[in-house]
Amino acid sequence: MQMRSYLNRNLFFVLLLVNLSPAWGQSDAWADVSPDKLVTINAEDAHLPSILAILAERSGYNIVTGPSVNVQDKISLHMNNVPIEQAVNLVVRAAGLSYELVGNSFLIASPGRLKEEVGIKSYVIPLQYASAVDVKELLKNLTDQIEVDAGGNKLLINTSPKKIAEIVEIVKSVDVPVLQIRLEARLIEVSVKDEQQLGIDWNKLAKITTILAETAAPPLAGWGSLVPGMTQQLQTNGQIMQNYSALPTGTIPSNMYFQRITGLTDVGHFSRQLSAFDVTLDFMLKNNKADVLANSQVVTLNGREAEISMVDIVPYILSSGGVGGQVQVQREEVGIKLHILPTVNSDGYITTTVTPEVSTIFDFIGPDRNIPWVKKRISTTTIRVHDDESIVIAGLLGVDRKTTESRVPLLGDLPWLGKFFRHWVTSEQKTDLIIQITPHIVKDNYTGILKSATLKDLEGDYFPESETAHGENSGDLNFDSNVNGNATDAATNADKAAGQQGGSTK
Repeated sequence: MQMRSYLNRNLFFVLLLVNLSPAWGQSDAWADVSPDKLVTINAEDAHLPSILAILAERSGYNIVTGPSVNVQDKISLHMNNVPIEQAVNLVVRAAGLSYELVGNSFLIASPGRLKEEVGIKSYVIPLQYASAVDVKELLKNLTDQIEVDAGGNKLLINTSPKKIAEIVEIVKSVDVPVLQIRLEARLIEVSVKDEQQLGIDWNKLAKITTILAETAAPPLAGWGSLVPGMTQQLQTNGQIMQNYSALPTGTIPSNMYFQRITGLTDVGHFSRQLSAFDVTLDFMLKNNKADVLANSQVVTLNGREAEISMVDIVPYILSSGGVGGQVQVQREEVGIKLHILPTVNSDGYITTTVTPEVSTIFDFIGPDRNIPWVKKRISTTTIRVHDDESIVIAGLLGVDRKTTESRVPLLGDLPWLGKFFRHWVTSEQKTDLIIQITPHIVKDNYTGILKSATLKDLEGDYFPESETAHGENSGDLNFDSNVNGNATDAATNADKAAGQQGGSTK
């Protein structure tokens, strides 16, 4: 009896050692493990641990189960060429469980158990382009243990290795260079007389966009003829081909390119110009019927508002009246304000919200006629345009009133009687405000930055395939898990990377 008990104990330890030892050749299989590896399995009313053991054997992955896995649970499945991660997901969900992939191992337990954070550590994530404050707001649903180093633009996070892997992926996707947009803004005020139409007929300009002009200048082969009254430089690929001086200036502006119309050589050299708006506007500027109020350029980031402000501060005094009354100085801003919010869409279009505000002093009111009466013209519009395509806002009609005082010298300055030798003339000028905005996407060249050693170690722990798939020097994020790391080392690595890659762009 004792001999049989001794043999049973020895047999138990032998079986235990066999189960704990790695299978022959299994270390080579682990080198090729992938969540996309296909497995085929068919079973009817089989115990859950047996199914998990078969999946582990055929995939090369380790499978670790928690105490919530019931060995008596049975499932039936028929799967053919299914990725291993999808197979594990289906099996554990059928049993009411959940899983987590850590390296080359599947951890299977109840959903509540997997949500518990264990092994809390401190991590420091330096950001290159995104704001640490904005990223913290983005990550608040993942963990609330985040602090911001505003000076160094870093995130200080206390979390588990499970959560940090997800956080790193999110940070890598948002910490990228932001597109820059250059905005050309031109504000033009067009004067309109009483006998003329109130403003420009934009409907006609939108429909009739072809202007014909007859010129006497000889056309070049493959090029357009010239506008009367201009010296034009015909160019191709940046090279000046030939200069021409044409006839004296006619009624069409002399700074626009025209395209020759073929087939009309018998009746003269005819050309056409397709930008009727530019022709009309330039014509009015040359004839002093329009005035450029602003012609500015500004660069802003994608999704950030740009403001162009050209205003005068007009102070005026308000008194509370009475003996010993207090005097207050108020200030009024008068001029031009332009708010532009551009957003680049995934299809290359630019959605632009434009809010122009033009204010002028219409008159002075009050007992002492010292309080400015300010008139404002405000318009807000949102439009989607191509890169380098202009936006035109017009039709903001207004009236500028001007009062001119004339007086007889000396007599007009006499007290009481002087008003009989003074004369005031009030004139009004109707105007039409035109805003022309052209957004341009700035084509930046960015140089890649080498991964830091800590980022390589971290990705090696949580993303074993990243080094093989992306190469040693690829990466979009410098990640430092050492709280005492030096920011100077990261800058040095960036300089070395720029020198090694020789100005490569992405």
